[in-house]
Amino acid sequence: MATKTLFVDAASLAYRAYHAVPEIRADDGTLVNAAYGFLNFMSRLVPDRKPSRMHVALDADWRPQFRVDAIPSYKSHRVAGPDDPPDPVDPQMKIIVEMLEAFGISVAAAEGYEAEDVIATLVARTDDSVEIVTGDRDLFQLVRDPNVQVLYTLRGVTELAHVDEAWIHAKYGIPGDRYFDYAVLRGDPSDGLPGVRGIGEKTASDLVRKYGSLDAILAARDLSPTVRAKLRASADYLIAARKVVLMPRDAPVTSGEGTLPRTPAHPERVLALAKRYALEGAAKRLVEALAA
Repeated sequence: MATKTLFVDAASLAYRAYHAVPEIRADDGTLVNAAYGFLNFMSRLVPDRKPSRMHVALDADWRPQFRVDAIPSYKSHRVAGPDDPPDPVDPQMKIIVEMLEAFGISVAAAEGYEAEDVIATLVARTDDSVEIVTGDRDLFQLVRDPNVQVLYTLRGVTELAHVDEAWIHAKYGIPGDRYFDYAVLRGDPSDGLPGVRGIGEKTASDLVRKYGSLDAILAARDLSPTVRAKLRASADYLIAARKVVLMPRDAPVTSGEGTLPRTPAHPERVLALAKRYALEGAAKRLVEALAA
């Protein structure tokens, strides 16, 4: 299957780049290792995946209010306290965006939404074959054979799991297009989502595999009394979790056309930014990757 459109989860790759690349600073002391690594990731992805279109999706809001309203614990453990050090990656996201815009690579965002919502909306708008590069399992809910596949980062972008419906079935024991239902039941402590109390990964997998969907599970008459009691006790959570886990397909996304440039749209700007942020090597590699 030839890749037509590539979606890149910017924050996911930027944080991986930050942890993978030793500290690098510009002449003025600005930390740039996440930006450096991100551009290197792009230089690898472009020739490896050969997309005709590409969108880099941003978190306009990494903890959207509509999700917090539904479940207040959503990502609450990631909110910085007064004594916590500043996030070293967030300032570098601005550098990444500056570089991408200078290259003419489309950047996509939606006010009040996360990158995953941006990607879900743009995927819903296209009939193209799609690959999504991310380290966020939440995006597995978008996988649909044969058109939508997730390239899940295992080691940078050199080692990627090609997540299709068969991969999801093999990994979680559920129908490959039912990750959403499974995720609602199981929860995700890393996002502050506890899941249904007393139902772990195995039981969630068994239920989705047997009944096919969350609605079918809740309507089933042959559930064990124990499982039924757990679901009833978590009825309010299930209603709220659906709102949090589901990615809207109608976010107000702003983005370019996604056409991948063969040469930088603003070459002098690329050179100036690369010099300012000590990114000359990374910028040169991306120029070469686009031209190849």
